Amino acid sequence: MATPADTTNEISYASDDEAERSALREGRRSTSPSPERNVNQGGHGGITPLGPNGEILQKGAPQGSVENEFYERVRAAVYPHFTPVVPASYTAEEVRARLGDSLSSAQLAGLDDRQNIYIENITSGLVDSKTLDTKIGKSTTSYRENLEQHDKGRWAAGTKALKFATGVDPATGSTFRGWRAVGGTDAGESRLITGIQSQKILSKFSEDPAVWDQLITKMQDIRAAAHNSDIGFIASSVFSVTGTKEGEQVVDAKLIDFAHVIDAAQPFKQSPSVSPDGSPRLGPAELEPDARPADRTDLTNLKNKYRAQFIEGMDALIGDATRVRGEKAQSQVANFAAMSAAPGAAQQSTSTAPQGKPYVPPKNTQGPARGR
Repeated sequence: MATPADTTNEISYASDDEAERSALREGRRSTSPSPERNVNQGGHGGITPLGPNGEILQKGAPQGSVENEFYERVRAAVYPHFTPVVPASYTAEEVRARLGDSLSSAQLAGLDDRQNIYIENITSGLVDSKTLDTKIGKSTTSYRENLEQHDKGRWAAGTKALKFATGVDPATGSTFRGWRAVGGTDAGESRLITGIQSQKILSKFSEDPAVWDQLITKMQDIRAAAHNSDIGFIASSVFSVTGTKEGEQVVDAKLIDFAHVIDAAQPFKQSPSVSPDGSPRLGPAELEPDARPADRTDLTNLKNKYRAQFIEGMDALIGDATRVRGEKAQSQVANFAAMSAAPGAAQQSTSTAPQGKPYVPPKNTQGPARGR
């Protein structure tokens, strides 16, 4: 999926207010959505670091919620493709055994699988770390999914869908780019401005081509996991980090944010059981005798739509990262050439990152997975 030309060369503004006014003038900004604040690796708010170095993140996600059950399934190896590409997760008992001596009495008392999930903090222990949070997909909400999988009323689900479809997604570039930055070291407080300047923020992640080689490989792994599975992701993110640990460069990226995952073959508890005609569908657990099948949303079709959008968004992000990597390599060559002209200048890279393999686009970028 190619990046449109008008999203590659992004504009810098003197202030957030100036950027907002420009977006309004050019029709890139709906007056209804208000700017959203950035979030961290945990996704939505309510994140509490646990342990001396914040090794584990406690996030509010009640038992029975889609996100809680998704991590539970990953731990149980229901989704083996995703085990390497999502943060490790733990039960409350595992957290207690691992960090018990370092937790306060209040933290120990608050360990509860019924209310929280506990996930690996991939930034823990890194020095001079930089992060980047990118939300994947051109549509980052679904009216039907919010209405039926999350028990939102028609007004609330419709308002949210309209806000994102006519405001947030096009204004931030997701609709055209296939992804957007939502947080990280170089992101601002406003998600609107962060989204508009996604390409610029991506480019600031690192100046080292070797870091980009490793990051692109991690992104490829996430893309491959999604392609080889049969899951639809709505508003999931790729959280990337680089930094040093014991003098060595570390690069990592994980798939996060699973509040709106769709599994048609094994619906989540917040999804209903299989419908009377045998097709997995979203909707009330019990239908009235005279209800039409149309009163349910076909879960398979919804999954297919958002699975395809996620894979397309990953292709776009990987393509943009590959372009940035090439720009950094050219800049590095130019710098070395300039250094070589100076008497006695060293002509070697100072990178501490292992040299990764340059990204090669996959031959098959779309299409449903065969089996699970």
